[in-house]
Amino acid sequence: MLGSMQQPENSYIASSNSPAYQRYQELARVAGISRAFTLSVKLGLYTLLRDAKEKEGLPGLSSQQVAQRLGLQRSAGFRGVTDWLDVLASLHNLRRGGSGADALYSNSADAEQYLSSQSPDYMGGHAVLYHDRTFPQLLFMEHSLKTGVQPAAARSLVAPVTDTFAGAAGASGAAGGGDPAAFALGMTGCNKPAFKSLASQFDWGRYRSLGDFGGSAGVLCCCVAAAQPHMACTTHDLPAVHDAAVQYVQQQGLADQVKVLDVDFFDDSSFPSYDVITMGMILHDWGLEKKKLLMKKVLIDDARQANLWGLMMSLDMLLEFEGENSFDYSFNEFTTWAAEVGFSSTQLIRLTGPNSAAVAYK
Repeated sequence: MLGSMQQPENSYIASSNSPAYQRYQELARVAGISRAFTLSVKLGLYTLLRDAKEKEGLPGLSSQQVAQRLGLQRSAGFRGVTDWLDVLASLHNLRRGGSGADALYSNSADAEQYLSSQSPDYMGGHAVLYHDRTFPQLLFMEHSLKTGVQPAAARSLVAPVTDTFAGAAGASGAAGGGDPAAFALGMTGCNKPAFKSLASQFDWGRYRSLGDFGGSAGVLCCCVAAAQPHMACTTHDLPAVHDAAVQYVQQQGLADQVKVLDVDFFDDSSFPSYDVITMGMILHDWGLEKKKLLMKKVLIDDARQANLWGLMMSLDMLLEFEGENSFDYSFNEFTTWAAEVGFSSTQLIRLTGPNSAAVAYK
């Protein structure tokens, strides 16, 4: 009888000596691995395990205890929760001590740092955002590539991002992903390391003020303010995320240095004057004409091959903003647009992971 055999090496498929065959098998199955991971963050598994250790003094929790505390299936003979926890252990998110029903699960050091909501380095909001918004929309990628828009079925699962930021997601009847505060938390998780890098790498000494447009929870301004005490920073975004930004700024103890203001990006007025204006988190939301318009009111590699995550983000923008023809862009494209709208020079600053900062100088 043919059946599924667990392989000793940590690989999803090891049934062929061909690296290409194995890679394609992994690509076909990686969505399930990712879904298991993002669900674990959404359910608060890592926070639960940290609390069990710090508040109850427990070395770990059994699969039955995890199931009970998270409201998962616990019927006799059901192995789903154990299998799920073992997947997470194989990904080095969890440690497992013992075996069978007596096995105890606890956080790995990395999960404790990045996936427990009590940690200052928590990035799990991005995983939750991907679980609630991006995954459901990816089901309709074929339709989006053929028509340029998401079908009505997608919008019954996920609130349109424009409704989310307009504060109208609750009225849309969408099933999930419509909380602007959760969206802001997701942006915090994925962008904070890059913002810290920008705050230290860019030459801020010549400037005194920063205005960040599309600032979400105000993370970039807080990173710059903390690293550059001479800078007066103002984060601008839509009213729907105002309270989330005020809360984040206050939590960082930077309310005296960082202001939070609402903005309409496309009204007839010019942006307020600052020594430095940033808008990296909104340029990719729009098509080319609106990109240039925003640049006037004040990155993917050029070969379009090396930056996989930048290219995937460009597809995500298609799914989120559909009719806007939204896309991420290369530094060469940014330089061309900057020259067209009147900037004199540009600079590329490499940050963390796939992130870079494209700077245009007047």
